[in-house]
Amino acid sequence: MPGIEHGYDRGISMVVGALVVAVFIGEVVPRLVEAGLLPRGLFSGIIVVSIVSIVMTVDASRYWSFGYLAGFVIGVFLALPMLSQTDFIGLTDWIIYAGAALGAVVLRIKIHSSSF
Repeated sequence: MPGIEHGYDRGISMVVGALVVAVFIGEVVPRLVEAGLLPRGLFSGIIVVSIVSIVMTVDASRYWSFGYLAGFVIGVFLALPMLSQTDFIGLTDWIIYAGAALGAVVLRIKIHSSSF
């Protein structure tokens, strides 16, 4: 079963992935929309996909071991301060990732404490 190091890698990669999407949305998409190469509604679609991805991550956490979950939470919270030095990660991102991590922990504890 994957352990803490695998969860840590996933937490770090999730935050780095969010940074890549933020750069893409903030820098590339507006230029492509201005050039007429992308429709204007694409921005909303990317946000919806990001939210669905976070919800799916929390839902998948019910199958994670406590070690993997601990690594994930540690990875997220170690990566966010480094990335918050950029203009692409702000308070909203902190709230979203804290909510995702808290939701994953609560779900895992609830499942573990029940006979589920």
